[in-house]
Amino acid sequence: MTKQLKLSALVAAMVLSASAFAAKPGYTADQSTDAVTRNNYGECWRTNFFDKATQGLVECGDAVAAKPAPVAPVYSKEKVTLSAEVLFDFDKATLRAEARNELDPLVNRLKNDRNLRSVEVAGHTDFLGSDSYNQALSQRRANAVKDYFVAAGVAAEKVVAVGRGETETKMTQECEAKKFKKRADLKACLAPDRRVEVTIETVKTVVQ
Repeated sequence: MTKQLKLSALVAAMVLSASAFAAKPGYTADQSTDAVTRNNYGECWRTNFFDKATQGLVECGDAVAAKPAPVAPVYSKEKVTLSAEVLFDFDKATLRAEARNELDPLVNRLKNDRNLRSVEVAGHTDFLGSDSYNQALSQRRANAVKDYFVAAGVAAEKVVAVGRGETETKMTQECEAKKFKKRADLKACLAPDRRVEVTIETVKTVVQ
């Protein structure tokens, strides 16, 4: 009877030991807490079957903690279209006094945007006039808006001005098809082509 009890106790001990090993492969562990058993020096207690290549634990110094996932930048763009009719007199590149009503809200936004990456100010004209003249006019207008932004406190290194002249007109075909007899009517029809587009690029970050 005594031998049978000893045998049962031994089997039970082996089962508990196996359970402890299974909880933390390669280490002995407290079955109730699942914590690795440590010696008097605070070192993890490894079994004879310990394999550092496959069973090492970071908490025991046998493995290196996984590095955080790399962070990739994510960019977003928004285009704000401003009418040149509001910003400038016809065929001029000097900002009108009323232009501040359109530009100041943008200035405040750009100055306070910590994620601001870049601002592109693009000038556009209608097709009236020569290509070279329209190109130069659109550049002067873009420069005028850029200078306003920078003077108001937007970081100069983030703002670029480009003139696109009549290369991106939208109303030419439609307005010519109407065959206006008066040039003033044609000019009014083409108003949407005379514009300044402000493209705002911001950067955000996400974990891959």
